[in-house]
Amino acid sequence: MNKFWVVRKQPYRETSALLTVLLGENRLIRCIARGGGKVSEFQPLFGVLADKKGFSSLSKIEPAGPRVPLSGVELISALYMNEIMHWMIPEGAEVESLFETYTRSVKDVSLGKIRALREYERFLLEAAGHYPVLDRDRDGQVLRSDAWYRLHQDEGLVEVRGDESDALVAEQWSSLAMGDYDDVLTLKHAKWLHRSLVDRAVGGRRLVSREMLMEVGKTR
Repeated sequence: MNKFWVVRKQPYRETSALLTVLLGENRLIRCIARGGGKVSEFQPLFGVLADKKGFSSLSKIEPAGPRVPLSGVELISALYMNEIMHWMIPEGAEVESLFETYTRSVKDVSLGKIRALREYERFLLEAAGHYPVLDRDRDGQVLRSDAWYRLHQDEGLVEVRGDESDALVAEQWSSLAMGDYDDVLTLKHAKWLHRSLVDRAVGGRRLVSREMLMEVGKTR
């Protein structure tokens, strides 16, 4: 039996579903679930995975635990987690600790912990190779404490004037580098930074879940 989470679900024929699932072995796969129309996201599941004629299929699906209680903004935030993972992690790629990190993050989001989204975004960005060095400049030099820097996507941190757009002082970049999301200002800066990095990582794709968050007035 394979333990898994459903990341994405689409109807297939009358009673089946096309699924993207996160396996307990830390990789995403696309598969067909016969009779999987009622399979739920945000509930850990067990199933038998088989490969038939080049297609993976899941059968004998059963609960592996209770569904994570999600509603409102927390539910949309969890959908956002699924959406960016679907686009950022290639099918079949094994990412160390992905299953554990996703499991913890979904539960934290259900409790309204906003920092969980920032931590999860960063985990995916680092796994996909899209998180920049933030504690040194583009030349590899330690940031000067009284200097301001701006992130140039293809160059790293470049020293600029403090009044330039998107410029942060060295201490703020260092806090982002350390992931100090207990600090309110760092959490705010991480939201801005990660949005830009995620957009780049997904190739500018429309993120429906993010639009939904904006509609309810809470862009987490």
